[in-house]
Amino acid sequence: MNCIKCKKSIGSTDLYKIVMYIVDQKFTDHHYEHVECPDKFTV
Repeated sequence: MNCIKCKKSIGSTDLYKIVMYIVDQKFTDHHYEHVECPDKFTV
């Protein structure tokens, strides 16, 4: 799996979080991103 922020692969030992968006009251696919993404940080 790859981080949607930096596009780098997330290793099995890396911390990551699952991100879900709600569109029209429906959940989108799961996305993954680093908890401490080296390039971009979510607020």
